[in-house]
Amino acid sequence: MLIIELVSVLFDITFLVLLIKEQKRCWIYGIIGSLLGAYVIYHSGYYSESLLYLFYACVGCYGYYYWDQKSKKDFTIKRSSPAQIILLLFWGVLGTLGLGYLMSKTEASKPYYDALSTVFGVLATFLELYKYFVAWSFWVFINGYTIWLYGIKELNFMAFKMIIYTLLSIYGLTTWRKKLTTESPI
Repeated sequence: MLIIELVSVLFDITFLVLLIKEQKRCWIYGIIGSLLGAYVIYHSGYYSESLLYLFYACVGCYGYYYWDQKSKKDFTIKRSSPAQIILLLFWGVLGTLGLGYLMSKTEASKPYYDALSTVFGVLATFLELYKYFVAWSFWVFINGYTIWLYGIKELNFMAFKMIIYTLLSIYGLTTWRKKLTTESPI
């Protein structure tokens, strides 16, 4: 299981580095890393999180197709209004409570904690897919939180990946902020 976890981590880190660079092939690495990660996480009792990784793999297929259809000219980084962000947070909390409740009826480990990263991970995934700048802020929070979530299950490579993801998300935030300012000055 340790080797699968390590290979998943390597593919996922490659995905994120390529995503920051806005390279379409990032999605291929994300698909492979997510499928391997789903297997590892499922066997640790994080059922919501394993569903999230399967979702990531599906979105990776769509992301590859979607990014392939867009030209650089009409596919730029977008801003979100404060009202949109508040609405996203509201739905995220509501979704967390709902999924946490459903998973509490199973043998899931830490169902509400698991649901938090899952629901906000889904939201952040769609934001990154459509290149909304706020996605990086969501990812900084989610990745930082997930360090702890994986750590308590002794998923050490996965927790280490989340440390790297948090740092790369901060880098992605600053990189996309510069591009956003260059593409459409405030």
